[in-house]
Amino acid sequence: MTRSAGDWWLVETLDEDLSPTLVAVDAQARPWTDLARLRRKVGQARAGVVVEVVRRCRAAGAPVRVSEGELLVVAEPVFCAFGGVHGVQLWVGAVDAPVLPKRAVAAWDWAADTELAYHGPDLEELVFARDPAHVRVIRTPPDAFGRMVRFDGRIDYFTMVARIELGGHWQGQVDMLGDDERVRRFQMIARAVPKLRRISGLMHAIPDDAAGVAAADPDMVMLRAVSQHSGVGVGIIELSTAMIYEWAGPPLPPLDRWAVERPTVDPRDLAALQAACVELARNPGASRRLTMRVCFSVGGWVTAQAELVAVSTAESGHGLLRVWSEDPASTG
Repeated sequence: MTRSAGDWWLVETLDEDLSPTLVAVDAQARPWTDLARLRRKVGQARAGVVVEVVRRCRAAGAPVRVSEGELLVVAEPVFCAFGGVHGVQLWVGAVDAPVLPKRAVAAWDWAADTELAYHGPDLEELVFARDPAHVRVIRTPPDAFGRMVRFDGRIDYFTMVARIELGGHWQGQVDMLGDDERVRRFQMIARAVPKLRRISGLMHAIPDDAAGVAAADPDMVMLRAVSQHSGVGVGIIELSTAMIYEWAGPPLPPLDRWAVERPTVDPRDLAALQAACVELARNPGASRRLTMRVCFSVGGWVTAQAELVAVSTAESGHGLLRVWSEDPASTG
């Protein structure tokens, strides 16, 4: 009649302007499968019941449990930090079958205009194995990307981020280093939501026995290696967006807050950085010197000297931004 008991389906509802799609069955990815295709699994009439339960769960933001004849459908919402429903976990089975505990799934959003991420309930505990006492809702890009041991399809992801077009979507696997020093593998699902100027996403773990040995991204290993003990802050920057998504070497005072906070950048200096990113994206290996005035939440304006270097790698599109507040030859 249906799949065996214990298979939780994950339905993404990331953009209310688009139809929900099935993206995972248990820990197995199902790339953007239209819910109309569920009739192949449960039959035409029962597929209608399942789709209606998803709709009700999403609209109400509450669990829904429906039995019809021999069919039982259970839906559990996955909430984002703003209280919306980014996904629905769905169990479909026989009415007399036990409903096993659902899998851990969490949601997040990234706001393009502030470059800040908003982590939904239980995301940091799931992805970073973080103690609840250290959980925060709002994070900067380096807080998340700095934990990525492997990020397959990085360029495709950042292409979607740069465009933020209706229908823009990405899914793939990422390996994350937890606070407990364990590496875990996740399926990440993301959609562009243009009207909100956001990227919205879901994360769920792939069991350890399916992950195997996590292989580090060789490009990122190289970038981190050349950044050690340099005496200046070294940020890994995505050239199409001019977004610093990891600090391979943390900035030194008075720029040290840049490692944990996105500062306000003088508009003229930000425009110059963005223009340099566009130019250097076409010229791997080239570099540009810049002066950037930045202001953090505490204190006044600080003048940072910077050097932007485009890096030629197997996954092109990023570079290194070295920053300091004085001549680097005189530091450490």
